[in-house]
Amino acid sequence: MATSEERLKQKIIDVMDECGLEEDSPETSKEKFAEKLAQAVIFEIKNMTITATAPNGTVTIISIT
Repeated sequence: MATSEERLKQKIIDVMDECGLEEDSPETSKEKFAEKLAQAVIFEIKNMTITATAPNGTVTIISIT
């Protein structure tokens, strides 16, 4: 699966909306935002495909763990 700027952008908007509704604790909201943002970024990194040109031809990396 290719990375998607639009998908990542939507995940960030979703978590910001969710945290904006937090009424109990600003600290909890900040922690939740950081956790969800980190998860979204890591998801995109793990799902990216990298293609590079090497001396012997094209190399494609399709799995990042």
